Amino acid sequence: MRVIKKLNNNAAICVDDNGNQLIAIGNGIGFPKTPYVLKDMSRVRKTFYGVNAKYYGLLNEIPDEIFTISAIIVDRLKRKITHELNPNIVFTLADHIKFAYDRYQKGLLVQAPYSYDFRQQFETEMEIGDWAIRYINDKLHIHLDDQEVVSIALHFVNSQNFNKNESINESTVLERVTEIIEKEFDIQIHKNGFNYSRFASHMQFLLRRQKDRMAISSENQSMFISICQQYPETYECVKQIDEFLRKNMGWELTEEEQLYLILHINRLRSRENIE
Repeated sequence: MRVIKKLNNNAAICVDDNGNQLIAIGNGIGFPKTPYVLKDMSRVRKTFYGVNAKYYGLLNEIPDEIFTISAIIVDRLKRKITHELNPNIVFTLADHIKFAYDRYQKGLLVQAPYSYDFRQQFETEMEIGDWAIRYINDKLHIHLDDQEVVSIALHFVNSQNFNKNESINESTVLERVTEIIEKEFDIQIHKNGFNYSRFASHMQFLLRRQKDRMAISSENQSMFISICQQYPETYECVKQIDEFLRKNMGWELTEEEQLYLILHINRLRSRENIE
């Protein structure tokens, strides 16, 4: 295998013997000067094919332990479903797990309503979501409750791209919401950055929940008030997004959903995400 570009000391872009590009993770494989030929394949712990370059930055943000957890969960999912998964799923799921872990550490707990129809429609995804939460809790020594299962299952569902027409509609909504953010802050967002991909995934989850009548809520009212006071400009932007969704989609965001939008939009406003 040929190592062609370092991502960090333990991750690199490589080309296998068949000419296919991949991401390889292993102790020290990114340390030598590239390009070079990696002869000792036992050093490679994980490989990922077809990952979009905009997710590469997550390798420097997310602990390797969480990537390993994500990969194991995705392997279990692949054995249980027949649909092809988005090749980015290990990276996006790892980011979701990291976000859930950070929320847990901050005491930001989500209360997603139980949906019998969703469980019936996506029984396999919910079953694996149940297992995944127990596995995450065991490996990270935390206690995400059963409410998080729905979020994990939604991640599985969205990664399978069941309905192309629905995806087109979601893309249109994402484009309009992005325009609202850019206009409000007079910026042009870097669409190829992984923070925008995070935001796009969050919007996709939000739209899926709304379509399935699964709006989330929680007991975080005091935190919502505090965040709104801390970031009044971002809150004003979120109110515009809420108004757009209400007028055009007939949906109204809960305080919890507004809170998460504020957090994601603040990420988008950071200097490295602006063109």
